[in-house]
Amino acid sequence: MPLKMDNFLSFAIVNGFFIGLLLSFLKFDDPAMIVAGTLVSTMGFYLITLVSVSLFVRFVNTHENTSKKNAYNALLEEYIDEFDKREKATNKIRGFLRTMEKTMREEEEEEDLRTKSNKIGKETYADDF
Repeated sequence: MPLKMDNFLSFAIVNGFFIGLLLSFLKFDDPAMIVAGTLVSTMGFYLITLVSVSLFVRFVNTHENTSKKNAYNALLEEYIDEFDKREKATNKIRGFLRTMEKTMREEEEEEDLRTKSNKIGKETYADDF
């Protein structure tokens, strides 16, 4: 697996920090100078690596980025079409569920009316005795 540009840059910065820290410990006795030397070393490694990566991307890696653009666009169009199909199917399912809920509510209301009318009918028969 190749090393990505961002990962390479991060790896170089960490190496620059530790190499700078090691050299600063060897060269300086003052803690402030150790910190300053470490920072200068880290910035130096960062700049050198950044220039290297930028030149690599500019001159070596140009064909790879342009050739994949059309493939990515085609793949994204396929995904968009697939999402549209799924959205339509989901909307149909939602509509079906809404109609089912509506019919179930209507059936429950009719059943409630029947039970109420049966209770009223039973009460009138009880009064007759």
